[in-house]
Amino acid sequence: MGRLFLRRLIRALFVTACCLAALVASVGASALDNSWQRRVISHGDVNLEVFQKGGGTAVLMHPSLGRPARDFEDLGNRVAKAGYRVVLINPRRIGGSSGPMEKVGLRELAEDVWRVADQLMIDRAFILGQNFGNRVSRTVSSLQPERVIGLVLMAAGGEIEPSDKVWAEFKKAFDPNLPKERQMEAVANSFFAPGNDASAWRRGWNGETAKLQVGAVERTDFKPFYLGGTAPGLVMQGLDDKIAPAQNAWNLVNKRQNTRLAAFPNMGHAMLPEQPEALATALIDFLNSQTQANYNQPVQ
Repeated sequence: MGRLFLRRLIRALFVTACCLAALVASVGASALDNSWQRRVISHGDVNLEVFQKGGGTAVLMHPSLGRPARDFEDLGNRVAKAGYRVVLINPRRIGGSSGPMEKVGLRELAEDVWRVADQLMIDRAFILGQNFGNRVSRTVSSLQPERVIGLVLMAAGGEIEPSDKVWAEFKKAFDPNLPKERQMEAVANSFFAPGNDASAWRRGWNGETAKLQVGAVERTDFKPFYLGGTAPGLVMQGLDDKIAPAQNAWNLVNKRQNTRLAAFPNMGHAMLPEQPEALATALIDFLNSQTQANYNQPVQ
């Protein structure tokens, strides 16, 4: 997300935050099924709701802009089944998480992730983030690169902006004056590849929090965090992503050492509900390869 897009996004979210918050309040966006262990990690005035499942090497997942950890439930189930300890994090002001947001930047939000790791006794981990979460995750990896086994970025935009046509349709997705059917059509047109079912994103939006998250990005000089540290990387990109065009992923992979690109046709910006099996396969292959490589490193 570039500066111009962020300013536009703030205006759109400011107008619609109240109606989106009311929608989210009615659906319990943070809840996962009982196979997940819920815990609240507290540090000062920050409380972070996390969900854990599985055992083995840890994979910490940070969701998209204004979205809950629950978005990762299907992917997390698949990764846990493959032999990993999955930790889903609800950011501040989403679900059961709370904490100040009005003056923080990405550094503070990234430090939240490391506090979760510390209190869960996780020394080293894979770090994964989608959309806004990829910016937080790059910052996480930059702050303590020695603790990151691998960095996974989904829909990693930021350099190349969406077209004016895409932006116009994006705004319609958040226009409370439009019929719900037209709003959902705009969600499908903006976030999903043509023909993919957008109903999974009918709910789960946290408009007020999204506005505050955008503010955190605006208060951060992202240049020092752009590459996301030095750990091996996987960038997963939908080739039909109109909000974070694929050229963003290509540019990042070409600038970052030891980073692979997994590109998926018929996948847009939403990614997770569009091709869950393909995403899981690519992710687990990366996790396995880096876990094995880390295991085979000689002791210094």
